[in-house]
Amino acid sequence: MSRHTPDPGVDTGESTDADQTPTTSPQRFAPGAVVASTFEELAPALPNEMADLRRKLTRWLGEFPLDPGSTHDITLATYEALANVAAHAYPDGHGWARLQATRAGDVVTVTVTDTGCGIPATRPRRPDIRTPGGRGLLLIDQVTDQSDITTGGRGTTVRMTWRPAALRDKNPA
Repeated sequence: MSRHTPDPGVDTGESTDADQTPTTSPQRFAPGAVVASTFEELAPALPNEMADLRRKLTRWLGEFPLDPGSTHDITLATYEALANVAAHAYPDGHGWARLQATRAGDVVTVTVTDTGCGIPATRPRRPDIRTPGGRGLLLIDQVTDQSDITTGGRGTTVRMTWRPAALRDKNPA
């Protein structure tokens, strides 16, 4: 099962794992610099660990000249994806979540990955007031420029992309 919400004007900046150098020590950037920086963490899929990953991502995002609204949208959508891992990916309660974030030019991409049971194809398409949950994926769609969800019996990957105005080159050459 795969879901994709494209925005044709957004370059996702995707590259292979070999092209990325993971680090949790981001660099400070000069205004207008086009530099790629990557954040990556692996944590047990537990609610308190997911909250800790959210705080670490927020600190990493603080290294960039982002407006508060963009930072809020990125951390909110990321936390929804992480919370889904903790709540649904591992019915036996044992598993891991990987959070990866990359800034490449004016694009921020965040990927949340698990190796859990996947999202059932029979899940309701719209949340119901009588059922708990079911709103996280809709929220992710609303606050991202682009989101892709790939799921199956070997896990789920949620890739979210933003192109915040604060990162766009103000003086094109």
